Amino acid sequence: MTSTLLRSRSLFVPLCISLILIGCRTQEEPFAPDAAFTPYIPAFTAGHISARAPIMVRIAPDQRWRDTSDAVIQGLFDLDPEVKGTVKWQDERTLAFHPNERLKQEQRYTVHFDLGKLIEVPKGMEEFKFQVTTVRQGVDVRLTDMQSLSQSDLTWQRVVFTVSTSDDATGQDLDGCFTATQGDRSIPLTWEHEPNGRYHRFTADSVRRGETGSVLELSWNAERIGSSDIGGIPFDVPAIGDIALISATTDSEGEQVATLLFSDPLDTQQDMTGLVGIAGLEDMRITVEGNKIMMYPQERLSGDHQGYVSAGVRNISGKRLGKDVNVDLTFEELKPAVRFVGKGNILPSSDGLVMPFEAVNLSAVEVRVVRIHANNVAQFLQVNDLGGERELARVGRLITRKTVVLKTADSPDLGRWNRYHLDLAEHFRADPGAIYRVELSFDKRHSVYPCGDATVEAEGLTRERTWEEEQAAYDRIQDYWYYDEYYDDYYEEEYNYREREDPCTASYFARRSAVSRNVLASDLGLIAKGGNDGSLLVTASDLRTAQPLAGVKVQVLDLQRKSMVELVTDKNGMATATSTAHKPFLLVASKGINGATSN
Repeated sequence: MTSTLLRSRSLFVPLCISLILIGCRTQEEPFAPDAAFTPYIPAFTAGHISARAPIMVRIAPDQRWRDTSDAVIQGLFDLDPEVKGTVKWQDERTLAFHPNERLKQEQRYTVHFDLGKLIEVPKGMEEFKFQVTTVRQGVDVRLTDMQSLSQSDLTWQRVVFTVSTSDDATGQDLDGCFTATQGDRSIPLTWEHEPNGRYHRFTADSVRRGETGSVLELSWNAERIGSSDIGGIPFDVPAIGDIALISATTDSEGEQVATLLFSDPLDTQQDMTGLVGIAGLEDMRITVEGNKIMMYPQERLSGDHQGYVSAGVRNISGKRLGKDVNVDLTFEELKPAVRFVGKGNILPSSDGLVMPFEAVNLSAVEVRVVRIHANNVAQFLQVNDLGGERELARVGRLITRKTVVLKTADSPDLGRWNRYHLDLAEHFRADPGAIYRVELSFDKRHSVYPCGDATVEAEGLTRERTWEEEQAAYDRIQDYWYYDEYYDDYYEEEYNYREREDPCTASYFARRSAVSRNVLASDLGLIAKGGNDGSLLVTASDLRTAQPLAGVKVQVLDLQRKSMVELVTDKNGMATATSTAHKPFLLVASKGINGATSN
């Protein structure tokens, strides 16, 4: 009997292992889509996506369609692991697969698209195969405020926390992941959610201050939103007769400030000079708001400093703190970043085609320019506004890539926000009517943020692509990004959500490494106004002088780039049309100077 049992187990174990191995094959290894499909599928969803994102495929124009009925398109998408959903036409050439339920977090899906059922294709190209991977869901929790429900009665308090999720948590039970208790009392939590689904705030109401101190225990288990994050924050609630310093935070973005959060509303009439401050610093601006003291140093600080609070600080009832308190304050260096200055998409020649931008803790930035050819602008505007970026490879091409050094003759402090001016004439010669997408990017190589030993560890994480590799991106099938820029192609495999705020890790640069702006080099300004009767009034002016321009040729195009009306402005720079109907249109204008395109 014993030998029989042992023999059965020896047969059963390999069978279990085989079943387990088979189950693990549902996630295929990463692969690149076949570039041979480019003439038929110019764009598709790829890379790391939100678990709530649809999966899209765009069909190239001028194809021989087989069957586009609703019944047929429902069977075009097949996902592995299996996902049920519905397929809809996003526009006349784009199909979108909408899962019935959220995709699983941190899961790679292989998508089989039955192209041969939709259009005529050569033999062997009936199925297009590509992959998407959902991001890891994570939570980051921070205490941000403590407020009394009444200025006169400090018994009841509300404590405010913020929660950041790495993926859109809309529709998930994020609220149910958190619990708060004070002693044997369960504390209700009131939630607010930002529309983007990634930023949240909740308030722990009815936190009681008694005759003795207590602890508010906040805990969370994020399993309900597909995350493995588990944690807790014990928060000391002072006795009602005590004034306590709850927290001390610093912010180096913009004007530096150190914020001291107290348990009680403070006496706003009390002169805080000499009562609070930062050791060794005499020039300080101090403000009091509710239960917060804000200290603004007049000189830029970095690193560790000692803050102090005198025992004489009073609350709104005249109660004194009763003891001197010292607190550690760390003023962090501003994290590496770059940003454009101002708004708008048209650069008149009077400014010399100069784009202002600002950067901090960077020694250089990479400048890339993609030119959208003038005869492709109308096609670009079919799926974009002037500031858009969709389907760039179909209408534009990378024309330059240069490294711009930011250390100038007057040696600015790179640890502050400094303004620079990018002379576009050094990067390209503007063609009339063309749109140029200017991108400023950086990686770890360009950072001058002090990281100590981490600086050495982070070197080499980013391999610079050759000019040929960057050009090749405009010769092959492209990823199609319909959703938030948050999931962009800078999302690297080594990304760690918990390290996203640490500029000494690769994860920081995975999300913040580029800003872009489209510019139209033109001296023509156009204004179009449509009437309820379908009429159209167009005015043209010189952006350099603000004077009206006569003789400007204006074409009114429909969405398919067919000319609806052709106009010429009069001596007042005006032209009218009476039959443009009530539908979207594009304006294309020219007059011997730089062309202009507007929608």
